[in-house]
Amino acid sequence: MKARREKNETNQIAIERIDLLLTRADEIYPEEPDLALRYGELARKIAMKARIRLPKRWRIRFCNNCKRFIRPGINAHVRIKSGKQSSVIYYCEICKEGKKKKIIQKN
Repeated sequence: MKARREKNETNQIAIERIDLLLTRADEIYPEEPDLALRYGELARKIAMKARIRLPKRWRIRFCNNCKRFIRPGINAHVRIKSGKQSSVIYYCEICKEGKKKKIIQKN
């Protein structure tokens, strides 16, 4: 019972630190891109060490190919594809790889 409580506390601390690092990385990216990339790397390492997934709002902000933190408009460009299956495509400027996110249309 005690081990489970410690694991939950560890996971909560890891989530808080990940959110803090990625929020700061997002804020400082225009001034210091190298530091922002480092914050992104640290956040990923914390998530891997704690064996937790990145929160949904931040998961899309990492390139699947080069695993770098991307900021739309600065080191990634965004395209919107419309049609039956609408989607948003993020293209990483570092490795030129695309990441697609489907948009679910509500009737």
